[in-house]
Order: sequence, then C-alpha cells, then structure tokens
Amino acid sequence: MEITNGSEIKKSKKAKIIIYSKPGDGKTTVAGLLPGKTLVLDIDGTSQVLEGYANVDVAKINVADPHQSILDFYAYAKANLGNYDNIFVDNLTHYQKLWLMHRGEKTKSGMPELKDYALYDNHLLKVVETFNGLDANVLYTAWETTRSIIHDDGQQYNQFIPDIRDKIVNHVMGIVHVVARLVRKADGTRGFLLEGNQSIFAKNHLDQRKGCIQEELLVSSAK
Repeated sequence: MEITNGSEIKKSKKAKIIIYSKPGDGKTTVAGLLPGKTLVLDIDGTSQVLEGYANVDVAKINVADPHQSILDFYAYAKANLGNYDNIFVDNLTHYQKLWLMHRGEKTKSGMPELKDYALYDNHLLKVVETFNGLDANVLYTAWETTRSIIHDDGQQYNQFIPDIRDKIVNHVMGIVHVVARLVRKADGTRGFLLEGNQSIFAKNHLDQRKGCIQEELLVSSAK
C-alpha cells in the first residue's frame, strides 16, 4: 500500500466534470468553448450545435449497440490522447435510455428485465471510472431531474441533480471533481453554479470558485 503525506498531495491537473441542465440550455455547446482540442461522443444527436467549431471532433454513438459503441469510443480516445485535451461524453441520461432499450429488445416483453437495471448500474459506474482514468479533462453531460430530500429536522425539499439512476447518482457525482449546473439568465447569459445548496447539488473540488460563465468552466487546461 502506497502512503502519501498530505503535504505532497497535489490537486489533479485534469478535471473530471459532470454538467447538467434542462435540454436545450447549452450543454453541448460547452464542448466548443473548451480550451484546446475536444473529442465528443454524441449520444443524444445534438452535435449539430457544434457547427463551425474547428477545435472539436465528433463521434456518434451506434444506437444499435450503445454498450459496445461507448467501449469503442473509449478505445479510440485512449489511443489518440496525444491529439486531445478534452473528452466530452454527451450525454449520460440518453445513454441510459439507449442501453436499457437495447436490453429490452432481447426480451419477449420488449422491456428490460429487473436484472438489467442492476447490470446497467454496474456498467455505468465502470464506464465513468474508466474514462476518469484518461490523462485528459473528461466531461460528462446529463439532463436534470429533482429528488426529494428529508432533512434531519423533518423538513422536506426538492433538489436539482443530474438525471442518472437513483441507486448510483450519488456514487457517480462522488467520483468526479466538479458537478456543475448550467443555468441561463433572462438576458441569455449562461453560466455554471459550482457550489450547492438545499435546492441544487453542485460541488467544486478543483478551486474556490462558486460559479463561472460558460466559457470559463476550464480556465487553463490547454496543452
């Protein structure tokens, strides 16, 4: 077992980030605004918004076999890391839907079986852990949902979180450096909330910022 003293621990130079928001709020566009070169896995078919961004390469998932497709994308990303600063997986919510639909196609009912949900949970955690191991900034997107939380004093409130299965959402959020909620103001300005509260789950373990504009999510990641 390797032991490292706290004085020698340094914060990661490669960020692992989940960004989430309502559909259409600008998550995919973030890929084009990142410093350096970005490789995108288009899962939900929204990569057309990246038209004109010469710093972005896009691979589209094979909806006929999403499981194998995401593994193939990882293999390509790993083999070509020298060409990219950022790996952008867009998005986990839709990947979940495609994966479970694919499993359902193999059943008599056309629906996923109970065991498929547990298999998916293990698969997604492994996917995130594996992508996190890449020597690059890795960003995942997800749509948003809410969950009900009961405080110790009995007060109940709703909290915005990434739309990932309940059984693993805490785990997934726990193994990345940043969970950022993308919001759009009435004047059209878009930015990220990086600090959470009772109503919003967010965290930032990379620096002290509590929020940032859309273009400054990664401030110094280019090679």
